[in-house]
Amino acid sequence: MIADLTPALEAAPEPEPLPEASQPNVPQVGFSGQPATVLPERTGAVHINRPDGQTAIEQAARPQLALTGRALDDFASYAEPADLPRLSIVMIDDGSMPGGPDVLAAASAPVSVAVHPWYEGAADLAAAHRGKDIEVLVRLDMMQGTAPRDVEADLAVAFAAIPEAVGVLLVVSIAGDPTMAQLMILLAAEGRWLVAVPKGLNRAMRAAAASEVPAALVYSDLDAEEQDAATIRRLLDQAAFRTRQESGVVLLARVRPETLSALILRSEADRARQVAIVPASAVLKGD
Repeated sequence: MIADLTPALEAAPEPEPLPEASQPNVPQVGFSGQPATVLPERTGAVHINRPDGQTAIEQAARPQLALTGRALDDFASYAEPADLPRLSIVMIDDGSMPGGPDVLAAASAPVSVAVHPWYEGAADLAAAHRGKDIEVLVRLDMMQGTAPRDVEADLAVAFAAIPEAVGVLLVVSIAGDPTMAQLMILLAAEGRWLVAVPKGLNRAMRAAAASEVPAALVYSDLDAEEQDAATIRRLLDQAAFRTRQESGVVLLARVRPETLSALILRSEADRARQVAIVPASAVLKGD
């Protein structure tokens, strides 16, 4: 249930305008098939889903004493219940698009965001997304020759920078079986989960199953070759069709104007009601 904030907003005093230099620099996202210069017009109000109809202030004021120690439960975004097949989109944010967290928060399609922990501004970028109620993953690459001890050191650095990461997005996974097994032991210990891009023999998925780590394979990469918004919309339509046949489809994309334009317009289309776009954690948890 989403709380009606209209009375509270009407009663609030008019805020003083910010100085021009303080206005947030939010990029404008273009229509499909047009240059990415204008934000698509919305057909309805923007809502941020929160459990139990709580307002942002009420949710922020909740005590943190109920944390379970399992990241999947403690830091996952809320998914509004829907009796529809579930489609999730994990978006890699490399920090190259200013205002990315603001644009994603304004979209009506809840997504998950993956941040590379070795990006210079990773901690601040991840915190900005978390401040917008967007769940965050750590992006990792497991190269050939990576040793189990290297994984432990890498994850320690990654989760120190992004402590509220709900899991790991594994883009390259060509390390050996002992290394993959060590990764899953570490994820299982903290209740984190895995999304993996299909590579080679999919050692990551086998290791996850053996360690009972919730995991999902990426069904399709929407914009790896910098596809335009029209192409991405077609790929989203194809993924929605697959989702209606097999609920729990996970897509991969990047935070870029063309992709966000396609996502916003696709979520507003009438046919989008045939599937529910949810954070990846909702697919992994099976809520």
